[in-house]
Amino acid sequence: MSHGIELFSALAEDYARSRPGYPTEALDVLTSVCGLTRDTVIADIGSGTGNLARLFLAAGYQVVGVEPNREMRESGDRLLSGYPGFRSLDGTAESIPLETDSVDLVAVGQALHWFDADRARAEFQRILRPGGWVAVLWNDPVPDATAFTQEYRAVCDRCVSTQPLSDRSPSIETGLDDLFGTAAQALHSANFQHAQSFDLDGFLGRSRSSGYVPQPNAPGHGDLTALMTDLFVRHQHEGKVEFHYTARLFVGHLE
Repeated sequence: MSHGIELFSALAEDYARSRPGYPTEALDVLTSVCGLTRDTVIADIGSGTGNLARLFLAAGYQVVGVEPNREMRESGDRLLSGYPGFRSLDGTAESIPLETDSVDLVAVGQALHWFDADRARAEFQRILRPGGWVAVLWNDPVPDATAFTQEYRAVCDRCVSTQPLSDRSPSIETGLDDLFGTAAQALHSANFQHAQSFDLDGFLGRSRSSGYVPQPNAPGHGDLTALMTDLFVRHQHEGKVEFHYTARLFVGHLE
């Protein structure tokens, strides 16, 4: 877990600017399934720069973000400073600085693979009120959506000397099984399609936000930037390129 925490220190700015949020349709489903009200207290565990918290805050909910990486947490604090219902705490999924029976919904966005599932489950059960819910949201890239995204995947693989990109993508199903146990079979689930549009600067930031590619001042970063710039120029339409995602929602009760 410590390596994962440190990894994002240098990525916070690019991550905040370029990583996808979650479509409002996911919140509509959560509101219906969980019976959310304006009094609902939501804990966003592994809140990062606030991509998931923003979904709830924009609709008027109260959110406590729990994030171990200082740079990511401070970036989220700045970006979400206009929402009075938000506060953030320094903590992890395995050691959450919240009182017992104080939360109605634990939400996790794109962070489940960093957790020690057994310890996280115990903490979630501790902070949740009786009948409380756990929601996991996950953005899966659609790599074959366009010729641009297919080539983007290939460029990433060229610039990384370890395993292929497909092998670096964690399995959300494995994480759900580890966290929910047999209760994973009863989860309510839904999928939503959405997309992001980037100019060149935003696109380069998006490529840097992946921890497995060469970062600035690292060997291979110049080659990566040149390849990504060429990719953008060849595929841009009216100065923009698009990434496509399937946002996946899973919500239920812990055992």
